[in-house]
Amino acid sequence: MKNFAKTLLYILLGTFIAYLAFKFIAPIIAPFIAAMFLTLLIDPIVEYLQKKTPMPRAAAVGTAMLAVFGGAGLVTAFIVARLIIELAHLSTFLPNYVDDVKAVALSLQERAQAYFFSLPDEVIEIINEKAAGTELSLDSIINKAQVITVKILNFIVQLVSSVPAWIIIIIIAGIATYFMAKDKKVILIFWQRIIPEPWGEKSIEIARDIFAAIISYVRAQLILITMTFIQTLIGLYLIGAPYALIMGLVIGIADTIPILGPSSIYLPWIAWEFITGDTGFAIKLLILYGIVIVVRQVMETKIVASSMGLHPLATLTAMYVGLKLLGPVGVIAGPLYIIALKAFVSAGLISWNDKKP
Repeated sequence: MKNFAKTLLYILLGTFIAYLAFKFIAPIIAPFIAAMFLTLLIDPIVEYLQKKTPMPRAAAVGTAMLAVFGGAGLVTAFIVARLIIELAHLSTFLPNYVDDVKAVALSLQERAQAYFFSLPDEVIEIINEKAAGTELSLDSIINKAQVITVKILNFIVQLVSSVPAWIIIIIIAGIATYFMAKDKKVILIFWQRIIPEPWGEKSIEIARDIFAAIISYVRAQLILITMTFIQTLIGLYLIGAPYALIMGLVIGIADTIPILGPSSIYLPWIAWEFITGDTGFAIKLLILYGIVIVVRQVMETKIVASSMGLHPLATLTAMYVGLKLLGPVGVIAGPLYIIALKAFVSAGLISWNDKKP
């Protein structure tokens, strides 16, 4: 019990220090933190190039960075350009969709009145009042959707207008990544010299385990999200869905929600198409949804099995707590913290019982 209380105290103290570091220090050194992750990301490619070609490490690092970051930049530029076009089109035709929603609401109200025509007048009056309230709430929801769309467009405009600031951050992170990857051994030797033994070697091992666990988790999630996004995007284009890229991105992002995942978008969308009478399109969406879910379930077992996966409840809790403490960034930081904590447990630095691991 004494060891458990001591361990719990260490966890709480470490959590508080991590929170302060993430809140105040991380924004200042963000380019260098990104450089550390990028270095670990491209390091396998660098090692492969050095083994298979006579390239020196500096040339291998440059080649790996050009291939990875250049490809990612081209894909991102294409997606952003297409996304701006679809968002502009959506904002133009959003009033038409508002009218469609109102028409469906009124149609449902009329069906309810016809179905319950035999009920007493008082009951019908209550139903009418509730239906009117629902219409108002729908107006409120659509107005919020319009506001969100405008905010997204404004965000994209601000993002484009703040390109010089982003360029500085990207340049610093890129240069730091190059030198970290090129001089990895020199940096590790220097760290071991300035940190007293045995903490120098231990800190490197702990950092390596934590970063490996985080990268493994992030890689697994990115693979699953990318698979969901690509399947959805291709499927929506094939069935002729409007705003395929927007919906593909939304469903891909929704894939990060534990337990619900893509269902949180697909099921309401399918229900809406059935309600509005577009049965054919609803069936197509249902088939696409089935394919996405089946493929995801099959691949999730294989992909997550090779990474440090988390229980959905733990992930959901970490996302919620992270959101409350750190805002939107906490949705990502929460699960990463749990991954780091799990790495400490696996390394034997944290014990939950009196027995040594």
